[in-house]
Amino acid sequence: MGMPSQKQIKLVTDHDAESAYNLAYQTLFTNIHFSWNNTPGQFHTVLFATPAMYAGKGAALANTAIAAAKHGTPTVLVDADIHGTGLQQYIGLGEHPGLSDLLLMEATTLQKIGSCLQKTFLPDLTFLSAGSKIQQSQDISKQLSFKLKNVIDGLRQLFEGDESRQGLIIFNGPPILSSIDTALISALADQTFLLIVSGQTTRTQAKKACEQLERAHAKVAGLIMLDA
Repeated sequence: MGMPSQKQIKLVTDHDAESAYNLAYQTLFTNIHFSWNNTPGQFHTVLFATPAMYAGKGAALANTAIAAAKHGTPTVLVDADIHGTGLQQYIGLGEHPGLSDLLLMEATTLQKIGSCLQKTFLPDLTFLSAGSKIQQSQDISKQLSFKLKNVIDGLRQLFEGDESRQGLIIFNGPPILSSIDTALISALADQTFLLIVSGQTTRTQAKKACEQLERAHAKVAGLIMLDA
């Protein structure tokens, strides 16, 4: 599926509801929703990642989450790219404790997870930032492998109170070929989407990224083409 150019960092809320930009993200969310387990009250987990670093990925993730929330789907956007630039800039939020802080805690209780969540300008969109920067990549990889499932389970418990609606947890993964972090996340996600950047992602990068996800037993749901 092709998505709009990210040269101008804009949100779908900046566009008319019937604009091509807005409709592209509505269509993406609809395609994701088609493959859900249709059990009311459950939260579906989706991971998005590129093979290599791409500056426009953050806007694409934020727009997808906004499209889901505007559709009336309770959505949690989780920035799991600890060493990235941060998704909070796209949704107008400042620095705040987030995922890395939870992973470094001895116990990830519901209260601690809740204290790291941030409300956004949309009632159905909640944000969990990447949190404090961690200097050593192996530190975050170790904590992801041991504690990420607890964080996901906690998020589900916090948001599954409304049994009439399905929910969505969207993970922003680091570049797949830069570390094993994305592979670790993909093993826990219900779906993984590989983002391919037109004119930038090479065939070799895409192939290696798919192989790494396959080794992690990721449930790869499809490829999304982004215009550079």
